[in-house]
Amino acid sequence: MKYYTLGVSVDLEIIGTYPQIEKENDYNLADPHSYWNVTWDKIPDFNPIYKIKLKHRAKPTSVLSSLSGFCGLTVNEELKRFLERFNLPEHKFYPIQVYHGNKDLNYYWFHFVNSFLSYLDFSNTIFELYRKSKFEVLEQFTISSVEELHKKEDELNFEKGIRLKKIVLKDNFPNYDIIRLSNIAPIFLASENLKVELEKSRLTGFVFNEYKPLTTSQTPT
Repeated sequence: MKYYTLGVSVDLEIIGTYPQIEKENDYNLADPHSYWNVTWDKIPDFNPIYKIKLKHRAKPTSVLSSLSGFCGLTVNEELKRFLERFNLPEHKFYPIQVYHGNKDLNYYWFHFVNSFLSYLDFSNTIFELYRKSKFEVLEQFTISSVEELHKKEDELNFEKGIRLKKIVLKDNFPNYDIIRLSNIAPIFLASENLKVELEKSRLTGFVFNEYKPLTTSQTPT
């Protein structure tokens, strides 16, 4: 099964203006319940607070862009119901405050736990070391853990980077329709099944690109 990067549109015909959202004036990032205190690897033991507003000319799409460091997706009621039909990792939908002018819009914070790493076959997953300027792949390698990857990244200078060439998952991967590569790469992935159904729907704000490093032997359920 193929996977696709799941991004938020920056097309002004769709979102109206860029950036699409900003922090609500009275939202306190230092509040212990703010989104800064929610991590990608667990469901928090509190109900997080997230308060944003759409820019004056922005359009309220089904999925909205996010503040820096936000851990999840901002989805409207229709998209929430749509996603609940699919095979999702551990997750929770939190009602949040989204303002557009003098209106309070009905949106949710879709927070899901990154369950990806426990299914990663490190011995067969391949990374590439590359030169950024005058792009060139310098080396292919495997690692035994995420900690080893981060150690390699810390040893790099600004001229070099590391990227995934091939991701291999263990046979017990649950065939999730959405996953996050947190701690490996800062991207969301959607299954081909989810992508196709989203594109057939009236939902707005998404962009997709095939993510070639990852395919699975599983077929959609």
